[in-house]
Amino acid sequence: MPGFIRRIKLGHLTIKFVFRHQWDDKDDWSNAFEYKTRELGLFFRKYMCVGTRRKGINMFKKDNLSPSYMLGLYLIWAKCWFEFSWKVKHFEI
Repeated sequence: MPGFIRRIKLGHLTIKFVFRHQWDDKDDWSNAFEYKTRELGLFFRKYMCVGTRRKGINMFKKDNLSPSYMLGLYLIWAKCWFEFSWKVKHFEI
């Protein structure tokens, strides 16, 4: 797995830290395109993820979604970000 990834789970809260740089062991697509443009700055993203099943709620309704927030930093040759999620299901592959 490329980069440095750490995950901390505190009850229902999951905090994930990821650090990736240009010289990671990656596939050819990443080597050719991901670091071709140099970026510098901050970014923020919000995702809706599949949450834990709530009592009395259908699995396919929107009420089962939980927010996940990502705050990151683009450096010239590296990227790092924190992801905060509350009551989100995580699958290990």
